[in-house]
Amino acid sequence: MTTAHRPTWAPAVGGEEQGGMRIFKPSVAMSAKNLPGHTKLKFRQDGQASADDVRAKDLRAELEEKERKHFSKKSGGASAFEEERQRDLQLLESAPPDGQAKQLVPKAIDADDEDPESSDSSSDEDDDDDEEALLMAELERIKKERAEEAAKKAREEAAAATKAKEEELRGGNPLLAIGGDVSFSIKRRWDEDVVFKNQARGEPKAQKRFVNDTIRNDFHKRFLQRYIR
Repeated sequence: MTTAHRPTWAPAVGGEEQGGMRIFKPSVAMSAKNLPGHTKLKFRQDGQASADDVRAKDLRAELEEKERKHFSKKSGGASAFEEERQRDLQLLESAPPDGQAKQLVPKAIDADDEDPESSDSSSDEDDDDDEEALLMAELERIKKERAEEAAKKAREEAAAATKAKEEELRGGNPLLAIGGDVSFSIKRRWDEDVVFKNQARGEPKAQKRFVNDTIRNDFHKRFLQRYIR
């Protein structure tokens, strides 16, 4: 943050009797950055993983102690940890020495003999394959039926939209109104019978008519009369 906008420490330096230099008490104002810092030397303490500390520690004992505390905290006491430790030691002691472990003796098997388990598994696999084929065929049939229904529905919707559009076009243009009461009169506007409209006396009332010609219609005639003549 800049301090260019702040006044100087003694803004009216002109003489000793002026207010800027009149000091009755020594100033004790000091910047926070000028305060003394790091006044104590830090020495290495015990347990900061130095080489001597690591060599002097029994890491295995510390790990076992941490495990014991963890299991005792988890189970609510040290008995469970000790029991588990004793069981592990008994299993290790009861293990046979190297070279005396029980080994499996291979048995001579005739290649022509049928394995009952393999025959059962093969029959089960065949049944599973047949069921899977039936399920896939049924799934394909359902997918095909749904696709046909969707296509039929889309065609019906398109035909209905086309028919509605044709009906709208026929109703909008009286020249295309086939059948029924054919009338070439145009609908009245909503402001035809307002209070302050059509109040002139003796002025012929213009009748609206429908002319399907861009040159002979009333709008084109009014345009020519206004801008050309």
